[in-house]
Amino acid sequence: MTLKVYGDYVSQPTTAVLLLCLANKIDFELVPVNLRTGEHLGPEFKAINPTGQVPVIDDDGFILSESTAILRYLAVTRNVPDHWYPKDVKARARIDYLLDWYHTNLRQIAVYVIQKELGPTFWKIPRPDEAQLKPAQGKMTASVEILEEFLLKPEEGPFLLGAPQPSIADLICSCEYTLTRYLPQEEQEELLGRRPKTKKWLKALEKTLGRHYSEINKTLPELLKLVADARSSG
Repeated sequence: MTLKVYGDYVSQPTTAVLLLCLANKIDFELVPVNLRTGEHLGPEFKAINPTGQVPVIDDDGFILSESTAILRYLAVTRNVPDHWYPKDVKARARIDYLLDWYHTNLRQIAVYVIQKELGPTFWKIPRPDEAQLKPAQGKMTASVEILEEFLLKPEEGPFLLGAPQPSIADLICSCEYTLTRYLPQEEQEELLGRRPKTKKWLKALEKTLGRHYSEINKTLPELLKLVADARSSG
């Protein structure tokens, strides 16, 4: 039975799961769940995942949610190359560390971007003022600074923690960074312009997985236009 992935391209955790599948030729069927219309909060989807969150997989009747759990599960059950999720206990522990760090740190990018751009555009949440945005912006800035200063070691290797090849942690963290494209251009330049290691890391991933990145981001131009139009209209 073909693996089913319930999700939406606007969800960065969903795109990380899709990216792992595409990069490793894991056969899957994407079952669209439209976050912009609130489909994820409806009874049909909540019967699959009561939390109303994507992604969710159905692997021949085995239902699993939470993107990092899904990434680990697929890496093990589909016997992907070892660099994605190493069998060595210590090497695997480092990937687990990065996945846990992502949830409590880098995921702040989503909090900030949703408050500032996606919420007002897609869910008609009132656009917050600068003071209301400041706490989320501060947490986001702190997390991207940790990524730049401590987790990227280009002198050792191009990927997270200086690895020579990408892991599932690179996928989830890089997809999260994609959210910054929804921000105004000057803010994007501020985030990457002062962080050359992050910029180099993202380019290395794009070079390694280029056509797959194009696939998961195929709806991005349309979404970016919707956000820009909403921003200009106030």
